[in-house]
Amino acid sequence: MDLDAITVAIRPRTVWEAIDAGFMLARQWYWKLFLLWLLAASPFLLLLFGCIFLLPPSVVKWFLLLFWLFKPFYEVPILNWISKALFGEKARVKATFADVKKKLRLCTLFTVLFTRFSPFRSFSMPVLHLEGLEGSARKQRLALLANNSETAFFLTVSGFFIELFLALSLMTVCYWLLPESLRWVDFGRFIFQPENWLLLISYIFSCALFAPFYTCAGFMMYISRRVELEAWDIEIGFKQMGQRLVRLKNGIIRTAPALALLFTIAFSGLPGKTLAATPKPDAARKTITKVLAGKDFGHKVTRYYWVPKEKIKTEPNSAWMKLLEKAFKYLAGLFENVAPLAANFGKFLLWCVAGVVIAFLLVKYFRLSEWLDGRFGKRQKTYTPPEIMFGMDLQPESLPEDIGASCLALLDKGRKREALSLLYRGTLSRLVNLYSLEIHASFTEAECCDTVRNHRPETEGTFFAALTGLWVSLAYAHRNPDGENCRRLVTEWDKLYGVQA
Repeated sequence: MDLDAITVAIRPRTVWEAIDAGFMLARQWYWKLFLLWLLAASPFLLLLFGCIFLLPPSVVKWFLLLFWLFKPFYEVPILNWISKALFGEKARVKATFADVKKKLRLCTLFTVLFTRFSPFRSFSMPVLHLEGLEGSARKQRLALLANNSETAFFLTVSGFFIELFLALSLMTVCYWLLPESLRWVDFGRFIFQPENWLLLISYIFSCALFAPFYTCAGFMMYISRRVELEAWDIEIGFKQMGQRLVRLKNGIIRTAPALALLFTIAFSGLPGKTLAATPKPDAARKTITKVLAGKDFGHKVTRYYWVPKEKIKTEPNSAWMKLLEKAFKYLAGLFENVAPLAANFGKFLLWCVAGVVIAFLLVKYFRLSEWLDGRFGKRQKTYTPPEIMFGMDLQPESLPEDIGASCLALLDKGRKREALSLLYRGTLSRLVNLYSLEIHASFTEAECCDTVRNHRPETEGTFFAALTGLWVSLAYAHRNPDGENCRRLVTEWDKLYGVQA
């Protein structure tokens, strides 16, 4: 690259100044960059418009996904052209695409697709496409350049919302231009229906409008980072200093003979000749007075002539004024129609902001409460275990000492209902009295299962879910459970809880 031919001022810039410089470049060459984007995206666009009349509307979401996935390929020609134009080289469109085709290889295609999911894509694309590095060298280069480049993330997020806003604005304009008789759907369904070809086309057009700004901003962030690392401004300063010294040297060589000649003429007089004597001040004053008293300088003339008075001319309203008046009336009517929609949208935004503020305050409050609890020892919440649930007495004194043995004895007698009832009651009693698990008397069986699964180990959650399933099937559906399953649950109960001390 030729730093002498660069078209922007080279100096250290902050990332925001670099983004602003990129926007200025995009405005300067906007239509060329916009044309490059359209030509790069034309294969997809031709396929899209061809499929509008052949495929069902349900494929819109897949076209939108494919378009979003391949967006970096549409920006590569813009990046190639702007990298040459920045250094004074005006490349043609055909040459630009030929250069892009020469640089894109199979591995490069996969790399570009992989970077599609990176929020720093605008900053990393110049490294991938312009420097041509691969493997570990490319990773090291990106790690070096990407230091303090977090602003690229905000550029990507802002670009997404700008494209979305432009797409919705285009859809809104299309909706307003429809006659009232053809508005067969409301505004919300017209924009947000899932199978909407017009929404896809509006989004593509909005991406085309913003792509030059996004690509140029990322490229100038890359250039600014290289200026910072490689000291381009110092190099250019030394070159300009050397050029000034060369010009000064050449100027001295050219002017030295002329100065010598003038010096010779001034101080070498001809023989027999003397310089003219300077007149005395009194004689000079008399000569000046005589000249001023002459006819050319010694008289004044006063002349009078008529001048019309200035009048304020009132011109009738011209055609332009009438046209402007009609335009203002039309805009006033348009704003009057849009005002309710804008008010509703503003109300929605206000509620969103209020919700975000309330959520932020709640988070801060809970964090402060936790901090205060840790510092000042706030009194813990007291939990009173329920004494009766589902008609069962959960007090420890109402249960046998060895619940597992009692359940096996009942199973040997064929009294499965009493055995499962005792096992379920004993499990609940252990959980609420021994482990202080907050199970309230108003809970259902399903809520008890969720509480055990969320606050106790996984083995206990699995056991309690199996026990609840057998108990509910027996108690409510009157289905006789298998005896082996019941004995297996009793064995697991002994392993988990055992005999209460």
